Parts: sequence; C-alpha cells; structure tokens
Amino acid sequence: MLPFYAHILRGNGYAVIGMLDAGLALLISLLAYGVNGANVRFYHDQKDPHKKKTVITTGVYLIIGVTTIMVLPVVLFSRPIAGYLLDNPDFNRFLIMALLSLIFEMAGQGASSWLLIRSQSVKFAAINLLRLVIGLSLNIWLIVVKGMGLDGYFISALIASVISNSIILYFTFRDCGNHFDRHIAKQISSFLLPLIPGNLASFVSQQAERYLIKFQIDLASVGILEMGYKFPVLIVQFVTTPFMQSWNTRRFEMADQPGASRHIGEMFTYYLFLVTLIGLVMAVVIKQILIILTPPEFHPAYRIAQVEIISMILSGVYYHITFGLFYAKHTRTLAMIRGWSSAVKVVLSFLFISSFGIAGAAWSSAIIAAASVVIGFHLAQRRFRIFMEWEKILLICVTALGVFFLLSNWAPSNTAIFRIIDGQWLPTLTERLASSPLGTWKDGKLSIILSERSAPITEVLIKGVLASLFVLIIPIIHNSTKQKLKRRLRVFGKLFN
Repeated sequence: MLPFYAHILRGNGYAVIGMLDAGLALLISLLAYGVNGANVRFYHDQKDPHKKKTVITTGVYLIIGVTTIMVLPVVLFSRPIAGYLLDNPDFNRFLIMALLSLIFEMAGQGASSWLLIRSQSVKFAAINLLRLVIGLSLNIWLIVVKGMGLDGYFISALIASVISNSIILYFTFRDCGNHFDRHIAKQISSFLLPLIPGNLASFVSQQAERYLIKFQIDLASVGILEMGYKFPVLIVQFVTTPFMQSWNTRRFEMADQPGASRHIGEMFTYYLFLVTLIGLVMAVVIKQILIILTPPEFHPAYRIAQVEIISMILSGVYYHITFGLFYAKHTRTLAMIRGWSSAVKVVLSFLFISSFGIAGAAWSSAIIAAASVVIGFHLAQRRFRIFMEWEKILLICVTALGVFFLLSNWAPSNTAIFRIIDGQWLPTLTERLASSPLGTWKDGKLSIILSERSAPITEVLIKGVLASLFVLIIPIIHNSTKQKLKRRLRVFGKLFN
C-alpha cells in the first residue's frame, strides 16, 4: 500500500500517519517485549500446570489495565493534543482510533504468549495472515475506492486490530480459563512496572525527533522521515519479531541446562547473519525502490533508510544480548538503560537535526542504539554469561560493510546484463502484460511503470541478487557445515598425497 499512501496522502498526510501510527507502533513493541518476557519468565517458574495458565491470564488483565490507564488521559485531552502535534484539533479522531488500537494490540500481545509457549505457530501465523487480508482489503476499499484518505487508513487499522486480537484472546482464555491471581499479579508487576518508565522515555525520545523536525523544518519533512523509516521496520516485522517470539521462550527453558551459554551464543550468531542479510539487500536497493514506488519528494529518504537499517539491526541485537538482565529479573536496570539513552537521544537529535537536517534524526538513533547495545551487553553478561562467537560476528559485519560500499558506489548501467534486462527482458514482459488483465488495470498503470522506470527496476534486480551472495559465508557461520567442509577437504587432500 505504500505507493498509494505516498501518491494519495502525499507528504502531510503521510506525516500524520507517522506522528501517530509509527509512534504507537514503537510503544507497542517496547511494552509488548516486557509483557511477553514477564509471561514467559513466570510461566516457566511455576511447577503447577494450573498456575502456569493463570500466569498468562493474569498478565493479560494487567497489561489491559496498565494500557487503559495510559490511554484515558490522552483521550480526554485529544483535541488540544491533536491541535498542537498535528496542527488540526479535528484530527483528534485519528488519535482516538490509534489509542483504541493500542489497547487491543497490548491485550493481544499479552495473550499471544500462550500460543507461542505452546508452539502453536500455524494458528498464530493464520491469525496474522487474516489480519493482513482484512487490513489490505479495507485499505484498498476505503482509501483507493472510497477516497476516505486518513479516515480510511485509521478505520481499517482499528478494525483489523480488533478482529485479529479478539481471536487471539478467545483462544487464550478458552485454553487457560478466566483466572486472576493477586500474588502472581504482584510478581509480574514487580517485573513489568520498572520497564514502563524506560519504555515510555524511549517512546518520547523517538517522537521527539519527529516534533523537532516539524518545528525546526516543517510537517512535510516529517513525512520524508517516515518514508525513510517505513522500510527498515520490515526487518523488525519479518525477522526480529518472529525470531524472538519463538526463541524467547526456548532460551528461558534451556537457560539452566549445561551448555546453554554456548547454545544461546550460537543462536545469536544465526540471528545476526539473517538480519544482516535482509538489511544488506534492503540498504543496497532502497534508493531505487523509492524511485520506483514514490513521488520525487520522497526520494531523498533513502539515506535516512540506510542509517535506520543499522538502528533496526542494533535494536534486535539489544534484545538478544540483554537476556541476562531478563533472566535475573533485573528489569530496573533495563529501564535505566532506556531512560538514560532516551534522555541523551533527545539532546543528540536536537543537535544533529540543527546541523544535518532530517538525516540527523536517523544518525542520532543509530548512535544511541549502538551505545545501548554496548552498555546492555556489559551489564547483562554479569548476570548470565553468553558465549559470543566473536570471529563469526566480525566476519558477518566486515563482509556486509564491504559488500554494501562496493555495490552502493557501483553503477551497473554499463554492464551487458543490465542492457539485456533493461533492453530486452523488461520490454518483452511489458508487451505481454499489456494484453493481460494486469495490463489493463488502472488504464495500464503497471505497464507504464515497467516502461518508464525500467532502469531502476533493472538496477534493483542486479544489485539485489549480488547482495544476496552474502549467503555464501554460511559454511563458515554454520558449525556443522564448516566441519563437513573441512572433512571433505581433508579427504580431497589425501587423494593427492
């Protein structure tokens, strides 16, 4: 839907979405990790199967209560808040719909712990797929067909959230019952509440850069920033979140077993390889992707996106290397890291935006993310030592940086493969599409795009494939593959001795 958002809503409309939707999505991700961490941690502490289920339902009730308390004051003062932040008090309806979605999201996140603990991945994926279909269908109908603009966007988001999270809540309460335990609630509160101030501070710091840009530059520049942030967040949605949803409960299960430190370290290496591969391909082709999908006003966002990719990778790394603090239930330490880093980030954002414009916001995020990783790792290792495979980690980072700088500064337009794809394959594909239903859709819009933007499309294909060759280091990353390769080389060597 991004091309539709960009062309229909333009910079100001996209900025409103960014100011509300992206900000609340950040808050959801920050709080949800604490909720799931608390549910998983105390679930495995319980020996009684009935108590285990009570942990889940108690956690759901708690997070609903906490979120509602947070949301109510904002709803009551939604008009002045919307007037100040969005330059239009009538936009308070968007704010209210976004906050209602937040309540359902947090309830669903708490309940989803049960599906993840029970490894009901098919059911979980089916619910998310249903949400995707509902959201996409409503977006097309309300925004493109009905022309409802921002109203259509927030209405479809609210409906999709209510339906999908209600289904998750139904399955969880059906399996776990409808129980609330005060003693467990106190334990979860002691674990969760220290995280909330730090998470809120992180949320405020992320929003501060948007407001700084709005007041130091203009609202349309916020739209450009949001476009730059839109693609990197896919790393979280498609790699970090699914990975952590399944891995979080497993590492708590194995933490007390022999060899856990090494196994957790190996899993981190696999995660880093996967997230770096996705980030590398995205960073190499993002400039051309924006040229293909968006109006010229959004094209400068590619530099923001490239920096934000680093931030997204580091945020995922943070969740892995701070396991020791979660395991030891030292959430107060995590909150302090969030709080101090958020305060510094606001100052850094102000200075960087003043000096470097919109890109300064992205660089301040990356620097703070890197500092949080270093500090969090140092403190977490004291509570639970993870055996880090530093040679492999260095190989992944150095190789990715080398490939990125090589491909980013290379223009494939003079190569034979570029001329074949751009001059032969794409024109042939365009001709065949012209007589198909896709070719006649929207007065041949797809054929026009393929014809007018064949050069950046070709460049995406070539650079994307070359960046994907990063997978060739898998034999070195994967221990068993590496050992098999060594054995085969030894056998091969003996043939010539």
